[in-house]
Amino acid sequence: MITSQRATFLQLVLAQMHSPYRWGAKGQRTSVEGPRLFDCSGLVTWAWHQVGGKDWRATHNTDRLWAECLPVASVADLQPGDLVLYGKAGDPDHVMVHVGAGVVVGASGGGSKTLTLEDAARADAKVKAFTRVEYRPDLLGFRCLPFVS
Repeated sequence: MITSQRATFLQLVLAQMHSPYRWGAKGQRTSVEGPRLFDCSGLVTWAWHQVGGKDWRATHNTDRLWAECLPVASVADLQPGDLVLYGKAGDPDHVMVHVGAGVVVGASGGGSKTLTLEDAARADAKVKAFTRVEYRPDLLGFRCLPFVS
């Protein structure tokens, strides 16, 4: 079910398309008018906080999102706004947001060495979409944020 909180979360995530990736970034700006910066968990926790969720920006990385969000059984059960996590069993290292029809959006293409706008540009690291949930071979599973409205 698409709740108003879930719909607003999705709108916020989609509005950040093409924002640069920076390791550890949680939505801060490069300057007053500059773009927001995100890493994968930073995009999720920033958008979650913007829609009235707990402020998890300082405390939740992919491990915490995996552990504390509600499980979703399968791809067939995904709803827009659900999280798709990637990594090794018990060790998620990447998160994307399912936006519908198997498409996922998230801050992708960077890593721990992506620390500047120049690094991000060289790596094409930014908020982007992929047309398949399984765009990475290490799909781990699915989670749902605790949407309330």
